[in-house]
This record gives sequence, C-alpha cells and structure tokens, in this order.
Amino acid sequence: MKHNIEKFQEMKNNLRPLFSKEEIQAKVKELADQINQDFGENELLHVICVLKGASFFATDLTRHLKMPVQLDFIRLSSYGDSSVSSGVVKAVDLSLPDLQGENVLIVEDIIDTGRTINFLTIYLKEQLNIPNVEFVTLFDKPCRREINCDVKYKGFQIEDKFIVGYGIDYAGYFRNLEYVGYVE
Repeated sequence: MKHNIEKFQEMKNNLRPLFSKEEIQAKVKELADQINQDFGENELLHVICVLKGASFFATDLTRHLKMPVQLDFIRLSSYGDSSVSSGVVKAVDLSLPDLQGENVLIVEDIIDTGRTINFLTIYLKEQLNIPNVEFVTLFDKPCRREINCDVKYKGFQIEDKFIVGYGIDYAGYFRNLEYVGYVE
C-alpha cells in the first residue's frame, strides 16, 4: 500500500490540467444535444456504460438526454494498472438484458487503440444480434488507433498523453478529479 501512495504522490506532483470542469460539462452537453437531434423524444434509448472509467461521463450525459433512457453497465478491462493498453480486452461483466430491436448507445470514456470498440461491436452485433449500436466517447486518441472503429459521437480529440480525472484512473486513483489532467 505504501508503494501505491508514493506513486500517487509522484503522479499528483506531475499532473498538468488539460480540460477544466467547465470545458468537460460544455462538451458533455454538446454531445447530448447531438444525440437528442438523432433520436426522437419518444424513442427509447438503451444506454450502456463501460465501467469504470465512463461512469462520470454516462451519468452527466444521460441527465441531458430528452428521450426515455434505460441505463445498464458492463465492465471491461484493457489497462489494468498500466498507463498503456495491454492490447487484450478482458470481459469482466457483460450481463445485459435482451436488446434485440433496441436503439443502443455505448458510452466510453476514451478510445485509443480501438480494440475495446471492436470487441463490443462484434459481441453486440454478432453474439447478441443487436444491429443498431452507436458509440459515444468523451476522449478520442486517434494517434494510438490500431483498429479502425466507427464512433458517431466524439468529444475531445487528444494527443498521445496519459490522462486521468473525471472517471479515468491510474491504478484506481484520480477518478474523483473534476477536471482531466495529464502526466508529464
């Protein structure tokens, strides 16, 4: 535990702001407005949040949606305690109700390699037979893309920086920051 606290303090000392709380909230509202335009107010939207990183984003996003929303959660892992993706997507919990014929929106915190989106696309479309799936991400890091992926709603495009805050963590730390920062 002591090692983790020392690593936390070291990272905290090297953390630089990237997006303020206000900038994040404005972008969340902008994304919600786009989704509201694409789906009717009487059209049910099934929102699936990819835990744990997208939890803050999904909560704020769904508050701005005007249509009826059902919210579910899945849990995947590709980072572990590292600052780069392992390249392997691990399904921790993929429990979902029957979503055939539903409008499904997957909420992700960040898309970098594209492996998670690819994994989810194959799983939802081929395994669960859900043809209408869209993705929204708050952060897009195309410079790290290994697999092309179709993401309809994209927030901030970022450079190859390791970010934390607003739900995004390093080894479980920094999720509770109201802003997003990067480590130098």
